[in-house]
Amino acid sequence: LFYFVAFCVMTYPLIRMFNTHFFTDNGDGLQNVWNLWWVNKSITQLGRSPWQTDYLHYPHGISLLGHTLNPFNGFISIPMLRFLTLTQAHNVVILFSFVVGGLTAFFLAYYLTRAYWPSLVAGIIFSFSSFHFTHAEGHMHLVALEWIPLFMLCWYVLLTKPSLPKAIAAAVTLFLVILCDYYYFLYSVLAAVFMLMWYAIWKRDLLFFLRKPYLAAMGVFLVGSAVMSGTLVVALLRLQLEDPLLATYVPERFSLDLLAPFIPGGHWRFAELTKAYWSRLPGNIHESSVHLGLSLVFVLIYTAIKRRRAQMPSLGYWYFLLFFFALMSLGPVLHIWGRQISSVKLPYDLFFQKLFPPLRVARVPVRMMVMVFLSASVIGATGLKLLYQQSTRTRALAAILIALMAVEYWPTPIPATQIALPPYITLLKSLPGNEAVADTVTYAPIALYFQTIYEKPMAFGYVARVPASTEAKDQQLRAIIDAGQYPVLCREYGIRYLLTDSKREVLGTDPSIQVLHAGEGVRLYDLGAGAICQVAPATRRQ
Repeated sequence: LFYFVAFCVMTYPLIRMFNTHFFTDNGDGLQNVWNLWWVNKSITQLGRSPWQTDYLHYPHGISLLGHTLNPFNGFISIPMLRFLTLTQAHNVVILFSFVVGGLTAFFLAYYLTRAYWPSLVAGIIFSFSSFHFTHAEGHMHLVALEWIPLFMLCWYVLLTKPSLPKAIAAAVTLFLVILCDYYYFLYSVLAAVFMLMWYAIWKRDLLFFLRKPYLAAMGVFLVGSAVMSGTLVVALLRLQLEDPLLATYVPERFSLDLLAPFIPGGHWRFAELTKAYWSRLPGNIHESSVHLGLSLVFVLIYTAIKRRRAQMPSLGYWYFLLFFFALMSLGPVLHIWGRQISSVKLPYDLFFQKLFPPLRVARVPVRMMVMVFLSASVIGATGLKLLYQQSTRTRALAAILIALMAVEYWPTPIPATQIALPPYITLLKSLPGNEAVADTVTYAPIALYFQTIYEKPMAFGYVARVPASTEAKDQQLRAIIDAGQYPVLCREYGIRYLLTDSKREVLGTDPSIQVLHAGEGVRLYDLGAGAICQVAPATRRQ
């Protein structure tokens, strides 16, 4: 309830648009709306795996293993879509991530500190961070960070008090992480390995996990993780090996600026005050707005000074985790005040490119800040607990710091999107059959949303990562459209409906091509009027 109310207050009046607007933008946000629709349709109507579709990039289809599908959110939307609209189900998912993200961070901090209200603040630090609100702009897969703290808690408990149920819990929560985002899975595995190393050093037994109390529990965790998470990892690596995913991000462009954790970015409510800084940063404000806040930085420093009073054995581990991920988030070269200092090489390349080549997929270093916020939330709860325990003066200081933190974390409004349906989309929905659509005029993310309305396969499609073979086949199809060979679309590709700019004349002399709609600057053509659009076997084999 606390985190739900906090979300409503910090994003007001967003909650008043719950039934009418998607809590996201009309770019990548609509791509994630499509994800929810597709997972539901593939499982409940088509009986297929959601990781493969021919409803996009028709007729050859595309693997969605490299796409930001975040199937967990799709899975939990399936029962909701029985009684909620797609808009409402999407907004529940966003609310769920913020509320449960705060709750799981609270669980982690409370288990380690046994301090209630400082742990409540830890949930705010993690789930209401600038990182989280920044990606609420349209990255649902990155909004879904709620399982990272719970996995870290389960893993910590497994190391300190091993048992089979805890091993199963750790494997399941790690699986939930990968069902939300591959980046988060990678970060969680790294953090788990570091915790294993820390605990071995703390126990002064480097092979403790091979001792009798641990052997069965660790075996169950490894087998469970291999069966669940490992299946997806192997499938993704196999796809990358056989049909490489086309890279779109350059690490240098999406690296952390050294000052970004200390200066509010473009998603702060009062961003105009710091525009002189964040407007100079590379990439975009949806990635670069990751300030920790000076109030939290003060608590982190104070806790480090008073660390012996904390009496928390794992405190050093959380500081190490914070500094490791902060360092790696800086990327291959140093950036200060938006300027790239190429002469200062950082260990990112060594760790993510040379020592562990599979980690090359991590092309957006700044996203590692999610682990910085997680570590800072645990340390912050520890520091606030120390302040609370000492004196009336330090309690007042803690209250002032929390009030300042609320101001520093106050976000710009999350976008609220409502897409008006043009008549030709309503017409497409009413047409019988399941022949495919080629949309050459609509903004790609909105075209995905339109497909959730008319529910027919479509040529092309906006996905996060496209395999090389799919892009080659798309280029062939685009060439046919550009050449005006429209009957070929129907006869050889099974594409019956074509949306074009109203200025483009398609009719020609072919009697099988008819205009179904003309208006709003768009024409809808039926390329197979009186004929059957069927994909030739040769095309399917390709």
